[in-house]
Amino acid sequence: MFSGREDIISTIYSTLKGGTSCNGKVQLRTDKVVVLHGLGGMGKSSIALEYSFRYSDSYTAVFWVDATSAASLSRSARAAAEHIIDSYAKQRHSYEDIALMLGLGGVLNTKGQISSDSTTEARLTGAVKSWLTTKHNEGWLLIFDNYDDVDAVDIYLLLPTCEAGNVIITSRKSNLRSLGATVAIEEIDEKTAMAVLAKSIGKELLEGEGEY
Repeated sequence: MFSGREDIISTIYSTLKGGTSCNGKVQLRTDKVVVLHGLGGMGKSSIALEYSFRYSDSYTAVFWVDATSAASLSRSARAAAEHIIDSYAKQRHSYEDIALMLGLGGVLNTKGQISSDSTTEARLTGAVKSWLTTKHNEGWLLIFDNYDDVDAVDIYLLLPTCEAGNVIITSRKSNLRSLGATVAIEEIDEKTAMAVLAKSIGKELLEGEGEY
């Protein structure tokens, strides 16, 4: 039911398509990162999701990270690791080789099972971040959703420091310019709201409707 926001989608695309690639330098990244900020309910997550749908064919992988809390970020990292492992397995790599490639020795066994050891989550998060910075692996999109509690959640556990891939961050915080290009998300206009309502009830909004 997504409607409107074409200017914002265009801004995200024009910002992310530029920038430099990962060259091994260790520094905080600001290029190829878009921060969508605004009050709750403004549609930040929906915009990020719509962008990922529209341009999914342009990316080799798309990862959605729940950055609400440290625990949710860890769960998202595990899901991403499982996806990467499964992708390699489908390419007929053995789990032993996959563990070696991802630095998961002692975590991933020869049957593809992941250890439940207390140190596993940190190892998985580190493996995903390392994979994101692998040479010639720069075609991914990483979305951090609901990065509001900036003091409690360390997104740099996953966010590469070099300019590989594309990153979108959604947050209620407006002071995140140090992370990348910021885009303020405000409430939708009345005509767009009417279009969303029309779609939700299976009705096409005719020209002139929603205008007063």
